[in-house]
Order: sequence, then C-alpha cells, then structure tokens
Amino acid sequence: MSLPAMRLGSRHQAYVYAVGTLLVLSGALWLLIHYFVRMPGEFGDVAHPLEPWWLRVHGLTAAAFLIGFGSVLPGHVRRAWVGRRNRLSGTLFFSVLALLIASGYALYYMGDEDWRSIVSVLHWVIGLGAPLLMAWHVWRGQAQRSLHGKADGIREPVEQASPTAAVVRLRGKH
Repeated sequence: MSLPAMRLGSRHQAYVYAVGTLLVLSGALWLLIHYFVRMPGEFGDVAHPLEPWWLRVHGLTAAAFLIGFGSVLPGHVRRAWVGRRNRLSGTLFFSVLALLIASGYALYYMGDEDWRSIVSVLHWVIGLGAPLLMAWHVWRGQAQRSLHGKADGIREPVEQASPTAAVVRLRGKH
C-alpha cells in the first residue's frame, strides 16, 4: 500500500528552512551579545546597541516561522499522522515547537523577573537544540521514504490543474 507523499513543496520547504535558520541565528546572536558583549558606559558596562535589534529580528522571524509552522499542519502533519509515518520525531518536534511558542509568549508578557529568568534559560536551551531535533526528523523521514520506495518521496504539487488532478496525483495514478 502506497502512502501519500509527506515532503513539502520546494518553495514551502525553502521558506520553512530559511525562516527557521534566521530564527535560530537571531536568537543565538542575541544570546552572544547579551551575555558576552558589553559596552563601557558612563556608570559601568551597558548592553551593546545591537542587542535590542537582534531581539526585534528574533521576534519578527518568530512570527514568520509561526506562519510556516501553521502551514505544515493541515497537509504534512495530518497526512503523516494518518499514514503512521515518522510519528515519534514529529511528535517530539511539534512538542518542542509548542514549548518554544509558549515560552516566547511568556518572555514577552511575563512580569515576574524570577520566573522570567527561568523561562529565558529554558527557551534558549530548547531553541538551540531544536535544529538538531528537526534534522533528526528530516533524516528519519528520508530513511522511511527509502524503505517504502521512491514514490513516497514525490513532492507535493505546488499548483494543481484541478482538484481531481490533485487526487489522482496523490493516489499515484498519473
């Protein structure tokens, strides 16, 4: 029995990877500047002027990533779940992203400084580990595709001639 294709379209995949990369890099650069780069000020060391800008870039790319994350739910995630494909790494990755979203929200709105410092460390530790989990998820998906034959590796069609054509392509009847 052939299962439906799970791979994202090339543009969709490029968007998710590019925005995800910018998200991780902006967070890592903020961490680096926040903890290791200080500027001398009139009354001692002060935050580097780029620190708030990297945080703004991180917030903007987080919003863009949420769009990409939401866009994989109705197709990729649903079909993989129904097809019983890559459930362990997918569930772990989904859970990690949910924790990052919740902790990012808490960092933005939380007023209690004691809790905020704990949530901050949790957010950046999980955020720095997320690319490894994503790589594992992608690797497992590729390994499963090679076990099930190359037909499962067909990318989702970007544009369809008609709804009937989409159903025919997903069933593998070209």
